Amino acid sequence: MSTAPDIKEHADAVGARALRKVTWRLMPVLIAGYFVSYVDRINISFAKFGLTESFGLSATGFGFAAGIFFVGYILFEVPSNLVQHRVGARIWLSRIMLTWGVIAVATAFVNSAATLYAARFLLGAAEAGFFPGIIVFLARWYPNRERTRMIAVLMMAIPLSSALAGPFNGWILSTFEGTLGLEAWRWVFIIGGLPAVALAFVFFFTVADSPAKAPWLTSAERDWLDRTLAAEEAERQEAAPLGHWEVFRSGRVLTLCLIYFLLQCGAYPLVYWMPSVIDELGNFSKTELGFVTAVPFAFAAVGMYVAGRKASRHSRSAMPVILALAVSFVAFIATALSLEAAALAFVMITIATVAAQTAKPLFWSLPTAYLSGAAAATGIALINSMGNAAGFVSPFAVGWIQDATGGNVGVSMSVMIAADALALITVVILALRSRGERTAQPSPKAAAPVKDTVS
Repeated sequence: MSTAPDIKEHADAVGARALRKVTWRLMPVLIAGYFVSYVDRINISFAKFGLTESFGLSATGFGFAAGIFFVGYILFEVPSNLVQHRVGARIWLSRIMLTWGVIAVATAFVNSAATLYAARFLLGAAEAGFFPGIIVFLARWYPNRERTRMIAVLMMAIPLSSALAGPFNGWILSTFEGTLGLEAWRWVFIIGGLPAVALAFVFFFTVADSPAKAPWLTSAERDWLDRTLAAEEAERQEAAPLGHWEVFRSGRVLTLCLIYFLLQCGAYPLVYWMPSVIDELGNFSKTELGFVTAVPFAFAAVGMYVAGRKASRHSRSAMPVILALAVSFVAFIATALSLEAAALAFVMITIATVAAQTAKPLFWSLPTAYLSGAAAATGIALINSMGNAAGFVSPFAVGWIQDATGGNVGVSMSVMIAADALALITVVILALRSRGERTAQPSPKAAAPVKDTVS
């Protein structure tokens, strides 16, 4: 006769086996897709030099080209997630990858600044919904504790794409000039866009929408995942908005939108302006610039992995986000003040990159522990849309400041410094408010406890 510990040990073994299978089946293709999405998004930073020569783009014009991607992204993100909620992630995320891959390749054939802006807008519209769609998709497969770690692993694709794209694009720019009669910067878009088309088919034939539709899980593994995820879903529904429209009236969701917007304002300029900042610190060839630019992002990938493992123990706490933002804020100030000392400035920008990039996956533990059901599809897309508005605002602001100050990189970094300071203040206020709600709640005998998600 089995004892209670025996039953629990068996359940733990089944759960661990199920999660291992899920991770090996889903995460490689998700990470590859997210990696390619970021490569296609940031390739313009390495094509910048060729675009400037071909179309006479100013710093402001380049900032606009980088940022208009997010106008299309924001306009179509919530509708995209609503469609995914109806048709399933397998079909919809595959469609997204196929569409953006085709548009990314087509960007190589723009013939003016105006057509470049149009291509970037369409790329954003095509990619809209991909990241929030993945976040909602992961909630269908991973319990809270494991999901925090998986989001951190997934988002390692951001610094890894920047780290690997640097040397690779530097090699393209040095090698492909004149190939088939095309400038090298056009090959950056062609070679960057083709993998997304291939991944669309891999994703479609690899994933399932939910554990119930996964033939590669045993019935015991499917049952364990279904029970565990259903219990957490029921817990979230006690405090979360109940439907799509309630999300837009939720003060907590709107505050999370503001936090993510500010957090991204601190992080996005690094992606688009890092090659220019590094170029200010030394006289590098294009290939050397690619390798040097890769270093801060390589460290950021390691930092995100370590932070994700540590923070999985505190999946509902805002403290990891607060610490990352505080470090980023201080390091950006130090970078702006030390640009004349190249070695010190490089160390500081590396630390700022690690902290700013690490803050993003840590942030996503907060809304995913709060939102559920239909509200999760809308709420996560809304938060990500508002955050990605920073992708338009902050690169454009940095470019405008550089034009207005005669190329002063230090002054333009005030965008990142101010954004991190405001994000830090807002997260602290939200955490204190949540803690106050918990302290003021009635005793368990008098009423059901208020669920605290961001203390």
